[in-house]
Amino acid sequence: MNKFSQLQQWKKSLTKFMDEDFWVDFQDMMYENSPKLNLYESGNELFCLIALPGLKEISQIDVYAYQRVLEVKGQINLRFPHYRLVQEELLHGKFERTIELPYPVRDDKIEATYQSGILYVHLHRLISPSEEKKRVNIQQLD
Repeated sequence: MNKFSQLQQWKKSLTKFMDEDFWVDFQDMMYENSPKLNLYESGNELFCLIALPGLKEISQIDVYAYQRVLEVKGQINLRFPHYRLVQEELLHGKFERTIELPYPVRDDKIEATYQSGILYVHLHRLISPSEEKKRVNIQQLD
C-alpha cells in the first residue's frame, strides 16, 4: 500500500467522526505533487478535467479506470537548460493521482482527450444487472 492509499484510508476513517469540510484545508497538502482536477457528474456520467500543462507527448500519460477509481500517472518535463529555477509552482517530473469516483464506472466506455494543457476523461456509470429493474414472471399453478 503506497503512502497516498494509506492517507486516503486515514481520511475515510476520520470522516466518520468529522464533517467533510474539515478536509478542505488539507486538500493542497495531500495533492502537492499531483495535477489539479475538477470532477463533474450528470446522471450516469462523470467528466473529469485534469490540468497537465507542458505535456509534450500524450504517451507520457497513463490513465486507468476500474471500479470506483480513476488513476492518472505520467511525467512532465519543464526544465530549461542554462537557466536556474528560482520559483516553482507548476507540476513537473513524475506524478500520480488516484481519484475516488462516486460510483463504479464501465471500463469499456471511456473517452480521453488532451487539448490545451487539459486532459478530459469521460466516464459512464456501471449499472450491474442486479441494479436493473427486471420483471418477474409469475406462474399460474391452479
